[in-house]
Amino acid sequence: MKKERGGRSLQGSQIKIGAILSYLSMGLSTVISLVYTPIMIQRLGDSEFGVYQTVLPIISYLNLLSFGLGSAYIRYYSRAKSADDKAGMAKLNGMFFLTYAVLGTLVLGIGFLLAGHGEIIFGKKLTADEIALGEKLLRIMTVNAALAFPISVFESHVTINEEYIFQKVVALGRQVLNPLIMIPLLILGYRSVTLTVVSLIFTAVSGVMNIAFCLVKLKMPFSFRHYDFKLMREMVGFTAFVFIGIVVDNLNWSVDRLLLAWIHGTTAVTVYTVAAQLNVYYQSFATAISNLLIPRVNRIVAEDRPIRELDRLFIRVGRLQFIFLGCIFWGFVAVGRTFVVLWGGDAKFEVDYAVTLLLFGATLWANIQMLGYEILRAKNMHKFSSLVYLIIALANIVLSIPLCMKWGVLGAAIGTAIATGAGMLIMNRYYRYRVGLDIPRFWLRIRHLVPAMLLPGLAAILAAVLLRPTGYGQIALVLCVFVAVYGGSMWLFGLDKYERELFSSPVQKILHRLKR
Repeated sequence: MKKERGGRSLQGSQIKIGAILSYLSMGLSTVISLVYTPIMIQRLGDSEFGVYQTVLPIISYLNLLSFGLGSAYIRYYSRAKSADDKAGMAKLNGMFFLTYAVLGTLVLGIGFLLAGHGEIIFGKKLTADEIALGEKLLRIMTVNAALAFPISVFESHVTINEEYIFQKVVALGRQVLNPLIMIPLLILGYRSVTLTVVSLIFTAVSGVMNIAFCLVKLKMPFSFRHYDFKLMREMVGFTAFVFIGIVVDNLNWSVDRLLLAWIHGTTAVTVYTVAAQLNVYYQSFATAISNLLIPRVNRIVAEDRPIRELDRLFIRVGRLQFIFLGCIFWGFVAVGRTFVVLWGGDAKFEVDYAVTLLLFGATLWANIQMLGYEILRAKNMHKFSSLVYLIIALANIVLSIPLCMKWGVLGAAIGTAIATGAGMLIMNRYYRYRVGLDIPRFWLRIRHLVPAMLLPGLAAILAAVLLRPTGYGQIALVLCVFVAVYGGSMWLFGLDKYERELFSSPVQKILHRLKR
């Protein structure tokens, strides 16, 4: 019993430290991007930067060839681990490594095939030089994507063993060092091709670190003797709808750039990328907590514990995500108009203020329920959600085409916002009536946080109307005041006992150590 308590305590420590490192990593990478992105736009220019951003969605589509098998690995490995089936764990590792090696080779072939037909892939709005550059970037990024496939098996193994400290330290190093190396290269005159090569090197180095950690520290077992095709068919049946969900996610968040490239050209892509990149950061703050809890959700389901445990976790995580994302949303309301112009380096980026608010507002409500989809996967009930989001994604494309033609980047964001909101409403009914989650209680607990946001929200709107910061220093000053107002209001009117202890405990520990 003591050993079990010790194990759970260690897991809890890994999750807490992992969450801290996740937010530290995102905070540092966001700050670095304040410098990195404007330099990249200015050094590459609208044309080359637009080409670079147009290639990225194509790579994200190639990554779909993973077919969502990573979620199957976590689910089936959790079962084998719970049953202490060492032979089963070794067989799964061998099967997934071989499968991902084959899929990586397939990605390599398809990527190079597409790179040979750039005039078809990139559309008629791009010049011959832009198409040639796009083809070169596509080849390098394809090698990167293909290499990442077999490496992902080891990354998933680190996750399933809840070794979050190692995982987040590697991610932190990659996210921070990558732009720190690229910034001097850009200043020295190197272009987008060099940047993609540097990214490839980082993939290889982090991959070697994950492989070494799994083989040396975790003693990751492998068995290549018998490839269980029957088990793989079963897992493919499980992941078929996970795959649809991944396809949908990629369509919703990358199709806008392709539509803008086809309809308006590379300059529109460059303008939209500022808002899209900010939304990526926004979503990453939401996933920082929920991703750490995927193994715990699978363990609760595998051990057939009461639905109340999942309910408690769902609500607790949802409230924490709402607190963090609400702060970011209202902070952007306060200073976002000036920020996007400074960050983009041109007045044409002012439209990104409205675009970013649209994307933030639409994804906020879906982001606080991210753990719900992991619950569906763990319970093998994700088929319905995948089909719903597929229909929504197709509707997003149909909506975005005319909206994009009429209002450009703003129209593309409107289409995505409508699709995201509709999907969330449908899924809430499914969570409640089929999964059994207490959705009314979830929203009631979220609603209890809203009064604490009234004063900060009003302050943010007044700041947006009355204040116009002229530089990053003034933006930082306004944000410091806003965060103080937001934190004070949350502490007085929003946080429950658990959340107060969660936020105050690290501070108390630091103060206690300082007194020694």
